[in-house]
Amino acid sequence: MRNALCFALVLASGPQLIAQAPPPAAPAAPAAPAAPSGALNIQQETEALMAEAMRLFQEAKYPEALSKIDQVKKNLSNKPFAQVLFIEGAAYFNLNEYDKAITALEEYIKSFPEGEQISPVKMALGRSYINKGDADKGITILKEVVAQSPDLKSEAGLFVAEALKKQDKVDEALAVLKSVLEGGIRSSEAIQAAMMAADLHVAKGELDQAGELMEKVKGFATGGDNVAQMNNIYLRLGDQMLEKKSFREALGAYQFVRRKSEITRLQKDVIAKIEQSLKSPGKGPIKGTKEELEEKLKTNNGLLEEIEKRTDYDASLYYRLGRCYFEMGRFWESLLAFDVIVKEFKEFPQRDRCVFGMIIANAQLKRVTSARKLCERYINEFPDGADLGTVSEMYGMLAYENGKLQDAADAFNKAEGFPKSDKERLRFLRGNVLFEMQRFDDARTTYELLLNEFPESAYKDDSLYRIALIYFYQNDSINTTKALNNYMKENPKGQFIVDARYRLAFIKFQSRDIDNAMKDLESIVKDAPNDPNIGQVHSLLGDGYNQKGDYDKALENFAAGVDKAKSEDVLSYAMDQATDLYAGTGKWKELGDMWQKYLNTHKDNEEQELKAVLWISRARVKENKLDEAKQLLATAIKPKIGNAANEQVEGLIQQLVSLVAPKRRRPAAPVEGAPAAPAELTHEQVEKQLEELITPPEAGMNGTAQMRILFAKAWLAKVMREPVKAEKLFAVIIEVAKPEDLSPMLLATVGDNARTKGDLDKAAGCYNRLNEFYKDTEYADGAAVGLAEIAYAKGEFDKALELFTTAIEGYAASSRLLDATLGKAKTLFKLKKYDDAKKLYVQILNTKEWRGEAHATSLFMQGEIEFANQKWGEAIPYYQRVFIAHQKWKSVMAQSYLQCARAFIKLNRPAAPTDMPPRQYADREAAKLLLIEMTKRQDLKDLPEMKQAEQELTKL
Repeated sequence: MRNALCFALVLASGPQLIAQAPPPAAPAAPAAPAAPSGALNIQQETEALMAEAMRLFQEAKYPEALSKIDQVKKNLSNKPFAQVLFIEGAAYFNLNEYDKAITALEEYIKSFPEGEQISPVKMALGRSYINKGDADKGITILKEVVAQSPDLKSEAGLFVAEALKKQDKVDEALAVLKSVLEGGIRSSEAIQAAMMAADLHVAKGELDQAGELMEKVKGFATGGDNVAQMNNIYLRLGDQMLEKKSFREALGAYQFVRRKSEITRLQKDVIAKIEQSLKSPGKGPIKGTKEELEEKLKTNNGLLEEIEKRTDYDASLYYRLGRCYFEMGRFWESLLAFDVIVKEFKEFPQRDRCVFGMIIANAQLKRVTSARKLCERYINEFPDGADLGTVSEMYGMLAYENGKLQDAADAFNKAEGFPKSDKERLRFLRGNVLFEMQRFDDARTTYELLLNEFPESAYKDDSLYRIALIYFYQNDSINTTKALNNYMKENPKGQFIVDARYRLAFIKFQSRDIDNAMKDLESIVKDAPNDPNIGQVHSLLGDGYNQKGDYDKALENFAAGVDKAKSEDVLSYAMDQATDLYAGTGKWKELGDMWQKYLNTHKDNEEQELKAVLWISRARVKENKLDEAKQLLATAIKPKIGNAANEQVEGLIQQLVSLVAPKRRRPAAPVEGAPAAPAELTHEQVEKQLEELITPPEAGMNGTAQMRILFAKAWLAKVMREPVKAEKLFAVIIEVAKPEDLSPMLLATVGDNARTKGDLDKAAGCYNRLNEFYKDTEYADGAAVGLAEIAYAKGEFDKALELFTTAIEGYAASSRLLDATLGKAKTLFKLKKYDDAKKLYVQILNTKEWRGEAHATSLFMQGEIEFANQKWGEAIPYYQRVFIAHQKWKSVMAQSYLQCARAFIKLNRPAAPTDMPPRQYADREAAKLLLIEMTKRQDLKDLPEMKQAEQELTKL
């Protein structure tokens, strides 16, 4: 957003100089012998005349002073005297009679080159020449003052610089000002010099130098006239920095610019001082000759008039500030600045740009609702705005980027009716959103309407192809073929030609016309070997050769697919297929090299890095390069071991442990004369080797690294079949680990172990951190289920039900889905929602993938539901199915025996008639037999249900 407004706002004052030449010192009495009485009278008269001339001069009565000087000169026979010449020159200077002033002052210099007032005389002489119009001569004389008189250096330098500036000799003026400032900023003249130099640097575009000078000045220039001058310089400095995109520096400059009310007040104060000085020459607060003061008054009145008629003065400053904040990414501040303009300055020419800036700022801050409201405001208030097209598009794109696809589709549809909207593009975007929503029929209709209304649309290529893709995704092979052929006819050089030919071949492939499909695919490879879509063509060819059993050709094409894939999906598929073939044919070197190349070119894909390192290490092991494989894994682990967010590390550690752990050898019979087999490394030696491989440099060691090293040792103990040591090490991790030091995998592991051991606070800490920081990892489902289990353990069943439901809905494809489903079912049971609980248990029982203990639990709990409903007869078959068909799950089986016996007791039917078959026992007898059967089982003797069974049997 570029500001087109550029104007001078405030006073650019000239140097503040002495208004009048200083009076001479009183003439010293001559030390001659006593003179005759007549001579004494002339001397006394002359001294009286000089004293009177001095008095009149000091009272600024210059003509009267000069008349006395004329009499003095007559008395002295026109002989040159220093004080006489000085007062004469100074009086003529102050009367603006520069020719006469020059005559007297030059006579002084000629007669008294070493005179006491030589520097002030030269100062007045230089100024006289400049005011007369002979600037070069005046500058030359004043430069002598700069060089010879430290006291007048600043004052004279300012006059020189000002004269050079008027002659456009900027560099020379800057050189003089630099000389003036060598002694630092200690006077009003030095302040003026610094500001003049800064102004000249700004004019030259030397912003750094200008900024440095203004930084030095801002602590000293506190007077109203100085502040006004600084205001002007800062504004110009900021504008040039803004133009150069130095936004931070421009902001710093603009922050020193005063608001209109303040600068107007200061400007009026300056004008009042100038007017006062003109009324009392030589005695006013601002020094200068009459011409200089009148020029300043004219300039400052003009500037005040300029300021007062600018109704958008403050708005333009807010706009500059808003632009700087916006470009610096400080969007909240830019919103505040732009909002002031939008609300308070209705006539500001750039108001539409402010609203547009607010839309972008809100979008960057993810304030989508506010941004979209501003889009509507822009469209309503600025129908001719330069950004109307962009705003109309953003109206829908903001909803799209926020994931609200239906809102986006509706917004693009609505935006087509906005004035001056790009209907063609908006309709295309709407079609794309509908396509993404898989509302394929609506999307196709939208594309067809676009092509009907805009036959030569810039989006014709994309639209025709998306129409074909819609049929493809709807499995309509007939219309897909027709639409693809139409696309290729309408766009013989279209960007999707290769993909279209590939999909036609794919349709043949799917219809078992493999030979013709492969013929088409080979033709594509020949015609377009470097097309961006050629990777998927090679992959389908690989599938074809695989089906034909030509594994060499299949591998050749999958390898080509890997080399030429342009998307991660195609690359991943081709690599997986090539990996299987390389491994199946024993081409381990090629396999390792393929994954190594992938690893070298995909440094930013951490998700695939683990897979690459694992396959490379496996390949190197197969090539008998065990040390290289170990080093590869160690090199991958060390930089990441201290990063808890990297969830790959544990997998790498497990692979490394499998290589480090010695393989167990069967003891061989000793052979006479053969060398003895090398002794196996001890566990301690292997553990030390492992620790050395994965321990990072001291700078990388932290709590996370320490916990992972402990995990590596525990895993090594497990692999080397030392379960006691492994358990102890895992226990240490669970005991000492802080949640913030654990990776997602260890958070889930430690949380589950802590919960199992009853440490619910520690478990909750792990689960909450996992849920907060690693919600997108594969272990996040552990947090969802774990927190629900904690609520269940605390008896907070309503909360547990909510959490289990969230876990099921949020992690539908999770490995913990069974745990969540079982958890929800048992919670429903606790809440006595038996029908809902039974539905879930039936679902579990009917899911083949959940065979095992889950099925046993499901049967048992269905029995418990019938038991709770006092339907003891219906409960018994469920219990019986458990201890008959699911004897592997001892705990569930023991509970089923016990509850089945209790159900029989509760049922308590009368004894069967004597003529009934022997198997029809009375219920109490059936319960007794069940309990006797249970108590005789050795595989259940250590379970707590055994003691309960013995107690129940005693009662019977």
